[in-house]
Amino acid sequence: MSSVYLKGGLVIPIDEYHDWFNPGVVVFEQGKITFVGPSDTSPPPPAGATIHDCSQHIVMPGLVNAHTHTGMSYFRNLLEDLPSTDWFHFEQIAERYLTREDIYWAALLGACELLRQGVTTTADRFSHMDVIVEALEHAGLRAIVAPSLVDREAEARQQQALSLLERYGSHGDGLIHAGLGPVGPDSCSTELLRWTRAQADRYGALIFIHLAQSRQELAEVARRGYQGAARYLDAIGLLGPDVVAAHCLYLDDEEVTLLARRGVRVAHCPASNAKIEGRIAPILALEQAGVRVGLGTDCAACNNGMDMFTEMKTAGLLHKVAAEDPTAMPVTHLLSLATQKAADCLDLGNIVGSLNVGKRADVITVRRNEPFLQPWPDPYAGLVYATRGLDVLDVWVDGQQKVADGKLLADDVAEAVNRAAAWAARNPHLKPPKFERNPNL
Repeated sequence: MSSVYLKGGLVIPIDEYHDWFNPGVVVFEQGKITFVGPSDTSPPPPAGATIHDCSQHIVMPGLVNAHTHTGMSYFRNLLEDLPSTDWFHFEQIAERYLTREDIYWAALLGACELLRQGVTTTADRFSHMDVIVEALEHAGLRAIVAPSLVDREAEARQQQALSLLERYGSHGDGLIHAGLGPVGPDSCSTELLRWTRAQADRYGALIFIHLAQSRQELAEVARRGYQGAARYLDAIGLLGPDVVAAHCLYLDDEEVTLLARRGVRVAHCPASNAKIEGRIAPILALEQAGVRVGLGTDCAACNNGMDMFTEMKTAGLLHKVAAEDPTAMPVTHLLSLATQKAADCLDLGNIVGSLNVGKRADVITVRRNEPFLQPWPDPYAGLVYATRGLDVLDVWVDGQQKVADGKLLADDVAEAVNRAAAWAARNPHLKPPKFERNPNL
């Protein structure tokens, strides 16, 4: 693997020492970053290096998506304007129409979407993760995968989870790691959740769980004798510093403190929360209590996309409204939630999330010369509030280029798109009654 020399760009490392270098240089070789700094102190390009003129680009670390489900990409634009109970009901119906082959291509479609929009690392959850992981590996995405654990077919799902942990490990040098993915307290028995805790301790694996994401979940927890999903999980011994809890919408002040005390990390998915529950998670309170937070998009079914730039903007605007404070969620913080802080939540902050010498070369470039992006007095503000995922031009994962000048380099992107269209054509009946639109509009 030859050296790559990115010269002359506006380099934003997302580290604690520098705002940016303009012009700057980033160099990586054998998948590892070897230089980040201003152009006037940079080394000459190594012999045989591939040199990229980035003078019209921003150079930054690849984005980190702390929570999504690539296998649900076929459900984009399908589940709209529904009450929460109906949304989950129809989503489960739609899952029945996915074959294992469909799931592979849906996951590959999702991986292509993530890469094209600058996401180089993701935490992925869904059933049939043994199929999805093959698509993620094929795409060359960095990922932590966790097969969904629910009471239905629990034994087979448990076996699959253990098989993936044995195959990929919970840590290591590869692009793929495995975790444990109990869907949530409303679909997992106490026994299954305690089994999950035992396996997490055994393998040193992260636990990825939906927590306090719906009123239905709270009702099930109440049926088990507890007020609040976080209290329930703590009472049965699940909560700990190895838990990444998605959503966390329905928490009281005591539970916020509880998550902080237990060291739980939170994957915040503001667009999904707004769409399904019409609610904003208490992220400002969680952060003030000391909880680590990373940003996630959730899936195309509940967000219609996995654009982390749009997610940053959504998070910023919603929390300003929730706090009635326009100074809440500053742009530097929002950008870190989609990079270094998200990587920290996934125990990957030592290798990705910022541009530092010695870290893996997960690097992206973003255009900055279009009329709708000009001018750039504050690059952080431009990235968070003006940029979109399709403004990403180049993407490298572990030093391997995946996107060049805005085009995916994989040779099966067209097939993934065609298969998605074919699946939708085969299943025109997958429309809940209220989806029937007036043809005269």
